[in-house]
Amino acid sequence: MTVPKRFGVLRLVGWILKIFAWIVLVVAILAAIAAGVAGSGALAGLFSANLPPDLAPALESGAGAILAGIGVLLIGVLYFLLLYASGESLHLQLALEENTRLTAALLLRMHQESQQDNRAGYGSTGFETERFER
Repeated sequence: MTVPKRFGVLRLVGWILKIFAWIVLVVAILAAIAAGVAGSGALAGLFSANLPPDLAPALESGAGAILAGIGVLLIGVLYFLLLYASGESLHLQLALEENTRLTAALLLRMHQESQQDNRAGYGSTGFETERFER
């Protein structure tokens, strides 16, 4: 027995949150890679020309860029987990509601069937004394 699916907009929002979570993760990975590449010695000369002289050595070492890349990656993974968990939470709540409606429908059906069986039993057998009088 199945019940009709309800709350289509919430299902859509759950899927959108999960898709957006994957997009955030991909962008975070790409940004972390870009930060690591920007901190490499090959690109340091391009960026250090416009920086003040006291910041140029830090850029040439690349340590700051690698730490920034790791930070971007960690924040991106955190946002991915939050968005994906939010989408899954919506789907979980919708499945719980659907399962509750299904259980209620089955219980109502069982109750109605038991009521029909009890009513059929009253008129067919008669009274206890009628068995011996025939």
